[in-house]
Amino acid sequence: MQAILLALMSMMLLLTSTVAAVAAVPDTIDGLPIGVMGFEGTFEGLEGVTITANGTLNEIIAQAQLDHPHWKPAFLRQHGPSTDSALTPRADTVELEQRKKLQVYCWPFPSRPDLQRADSYWVDRVIDYLVAVKGMAYAAPRECVQIACLGDATAYLCNDAIGIVRRVSTQALATYVGDIRIMCLTGWNGKTGLVCGKETDSERFYVIVMKQVGGC
Repeated sequence: MQAILLALMSMMLLLTSTVAAVAAVPDTIDGLPIGVMGFEGTFEGLEGVTITANGTLNEIIAQAQLDHPHWKPAFLRQHGPSTDSALTPRADTVELEQRKKLQVYCWPFPSRPDLQRADSYWVDRVIDYLVAVKGMAYAAPRECVQIACLGDATAYLCNDAIGIVRRVSTQALATYVGDIRIMCLTGWNGKTGLVCGKETDSERFYVIVMKQVGGC
């Protein structure tokens, strides 16, 4: 009987831990629900092919690889340091969007103690993805969407506007993530550091870079 009681208690503890772990995963950012990113554009190495899909860049690229098995995108094999050009304006449309940028806020966030810093190496890889992709990312009104998740780093596009679907070019998103990467870098050891931050825009959207707890 004692063995049975101990087994039941162990199962209850396991279930409690599992529920707590699930509950610890946020389903909102700053009160905005997490939605699914829309995308329309082209990929480096797949010129002439227009991709229209929903999901993170990881999911969309994975599907494109299944649809085009001979496609071997160079940016998926890149392991060097971040390309500086990824952090600078790359087109007139990007410059127009950059002039609307408001402010970068860096970790720690007193109101969001759950946000943690990501390895800058993986933040650089997110930038590489955004630079290699030529297209528009979509976020529904009053919603946050995950742009990409690599290693332990993730980036979100949050649309705080009411009734407006936010369209932001991936080239512009690369500069927002790049701004955060530069201005919010901490703990630099000569090779990598830690990054967590948020950049706002006058068009009522913002980009957040943070750690994906547990990895992508």
